[in-house]
Amino acid sequence: MTETILEDQAQGITEVESSGMNEEDFLEVVKSRLSDSERFVDDYLAPDRAKATSVFQGRDYGDEEQGRSQFVDSTLRDTVNAMLPSLMRIFFSSDRVVEFVPKQPEDVPYADQMTEYVRHIITSENNGWEVISTAIKESLIRGCGFIKYYYDEKEISEGYSYTGLDDETLASLLTDQGLEIVTLDSYPLQDAPPNLNPEEVPMTHDITVRRTSADGKIYLEAVPPEEMLFNRRAKGFHDDSLDLVAHRREVTVSDLVALGYDSAEFEDLAGTNHPMDLKEEFYTRRPEVNSAETQSAEHEEAGKRLLYTECYVKVDFEETGIRGWRRVCLVGDKYERIIMNVPVNDHPFVNLVPFPEPFDVSGSSLYHYLRDVQRTITNILRAMLDSLSLSVHPRMAFVDGQVSVSDLMNSEIGALIRMRSPGAVTPLNVPYTGQQAEGVLNYFTKLTENRTGVTEVSQGLNPEVMQSSHRSAINAVIQGTMQKVEMIARQYAEGAFKHLYKGILKLVIAHQDKVKMFKLRNEWIPIDPKIWNSNFDVSCNVALGAGDENYKLQTLLQLSQKQEQILQTIGPDNPLVNVQQYYNTLSKIVELSGHKDPAQFFSDPRFYKPKQKQPPKPTPEEMLAEVQMKQIQAQVQIEQAKLSLEENKAQTDAQFKMSELEVDSQLKLQEMNAKYNQSIDTTQLRGVLDTQRELIRQQGLLEQARINKTESNA
Repeated sequence: MTETILEDQAQGITEVESSGMNEEDFLEVVKSRLSDSERFVDDYLAPDRAKATSVFQGRDYGDEEQGRSQFVDSTLRDTVNAMLPSLMRIFFSSDRVVEFVPKQPEDVPYADQMTEYVRHIITSENNGWEVISTAIKESLIRGCGFIKYYYDEKEISEGYSYTGLDDETLASLLTDQGLEIVTLDSYPLQDAPPNLNPEEVPMTHDITVRRTSADGKIYLEAVPPEEMLFNRRAKGFHDDSLDLVAHRREVTVSDLVALGYDSAEFEDLAGTNHPMDLKEEFYTRRPEVNSAETQSAEHEEAGKRLLYTECYVKVDFEETGIRGWRRVCLVGDKYERIIMNVPVNDHPFVNLVPFPEPFDVSGSSLYHYLRDVQRTITNILRAMLDSLSLSVHPRMAFVDGQVSVSDLMNSEIGALIRMRSPGAVTPLNVPYTGQQAEGVLNYFTKLTENRTGVTEVSQGLNPEVMQSSHRSAINAVIQGTMQKVEMIARQYAEGAFKHLYKGILKLVIAHQDKVKMFKLRNEWIPIDPKIWNSNFDVSCNVALGAGDENYKLQTLLQLSQKQEQILQTIGPDNPLVNVQQYYNTLSKIVELSGHKDPAQFFSDPRFYKPKQKQPPKPTPEEMLAEVQMKQIQAQVQIEQAKLSLEENKAQTDAQFKMSELEVDSQLKLQEMNAKYNQSIDTTQLRGVLDTQRELIRQQGLLEQARINKTESNA
């Protein structure tokens, strides 16, 4: 699979920063350190790992004799295959083996989101099962299992074909700017009316389009150990002593040209050979690949291959006195040319080591613990099989010249043997002596169980022990044997998965610029990594000696019963157990039963919104009282309306009388002026009018007071 690591190089192919070291000096520094790492890995580590591969695959030891048993024991393979399911169950169970730990109270919801989202990337967006299973199996056999994580933006091209489209549908389809027309065939509609002119006949279209889109994604892949390089003085894969780690692999000229490189710059380094085929580890793992192969690349320049090395090295490139990580990509079997040189924060690799050794980047494996046992058991079983073969098919003594040798050599059952005289053939009976070796064989079987923790009891394969022992004794044995497996799982979690989770989180924050909807605990939530903090701590939850899942399940069932008793006796408002704690217990029971989503069975009380209680239905007496009350209220409103009308009428009458008095006064005054033809003093007259107005106003107030009194009495 071609990575973004290659695609990134299309921008500025041979460009190296101008400040600090010059290109030639920097190339010599990197080549020197890569060459030393290559000698360390290929000459010291690779032969041991190649032997581990041979022992695991059960190949001959090379000391086999013709005519003797050539049986090879499979202790290493059987132990690895027995351990692998237990380890995979730990890392892919519903429990959080690794999770982010919040540093502040406000970080709690984000830590939960980050843990589930990173786990989703590993298990759903990638084939995490296969990648992690491969790395774990490699580590159990050879002592190292490498996983690489990186971000990649790939162009996804999807083709679609449509037939029989009319003009309107075709026009609607072509409005999509993301479609590219591959083919377009247009022809007149066959069942068009015959009276139409040729120009008026509707057209039918067959079209093939392609949609190309870029989709960024975080990828995980398991890396073969022979492709990895690191400096010999490293104490750990994430220790400060590690100052070089590199991934070397074969690529084709086509891979580099597709990224924008000019093939003339490196075509002299490409060839038809496979550089990695010469590595001892690769040849031991897949010897059939080195058989005769059609070399079509001799006639295909784009298919020629060359070695591409992606190196992460600590170096003082700027010559400031402080070393920093740089990503340097080189091509050629001898690292002849640099095609990428950029600064980075860290390397994107993790290494799974089952049995780490102090102050050593390379740990031990089951091969180192079982190679002597498997070799010894092989020799014992070969001797036992040889003894059995001699006792079943004994050697024959015969008198020379008295027996047909050809008949004697025929091992067919019931075949005749021609003899010149009786007793010319005598079998040399050899008793079977294999029983004497069974005790030694049992000793080495017990030794294997002590070294690895894999026993017949832990696998449920010994019915006699399972039936004759008490349940608590069996659980104690299982817990004791599981401690070794859990110890390996804890080493994986602390040494590799913590760094894997942190590295993926940094990639998510750096590259995911859009909000994604993510389903968390049966609820869709928006995931926006921009607001996340990449410096969260990571915690490992692989407990040692916690027992198997059945034991945990029984314990949780007992706890749930106690919680139910407390809730029923004291009620939900008590100082011992609340509803949320009871839900947590039920969730763990569901998860240990094999169901990943507890929300399918129980609802989280934190998200419960109580419904508003409906008022109880009224009784007939209450309904009658309510109707009577409404009637009284309606009657009161009617009376109030009548009183209001009477009040308004009294006020209107008073105003009308005052206006009428004013008009009469004016008319009389005008009449007197006209009669006597002289001006009359109106002061006294106006005083009389004012007195009458006051009387009318007082009458209106008295009437209003009467109405108000009537209303209050009502």
